[in-house]
Amino acid sequence: MGGTIHEAAGTVYEDLRYKLSLELPRGYPYNMPTVKFLTPCYHPNVDTQGNICLDILKDKWSALYDIRTILLSIQSLLEPNINGPLNTLAAEL
Repeated sequence: MGGTIHEAAGTVYEDLRYKLSLELPRGYPYNMPTVKFLTPCYHPNVDTQGNICLDILKDKWSALYDIRTILLSIQSLLEPNINGPLNTLAAEL
């Protein structure tokens, strides 16, 4: 499954579109999906393979989250959190 995020005006990612892959495991929504950027995204919370450092995709997963919630959370993540970077080189900028 795939999704696309269109970034909002006024951000450093303005006018960019990011494609994502979403893999829903057996047992979803009780088991969390795997979500990765397919479009390269140079960001403190995204590594070079497209893996995303986001709490709801890790230890804070809940069966209450749906695909819309995941995509909105990733969109809000694009405002960098440099306190817990996955890509330390991007965080230093």
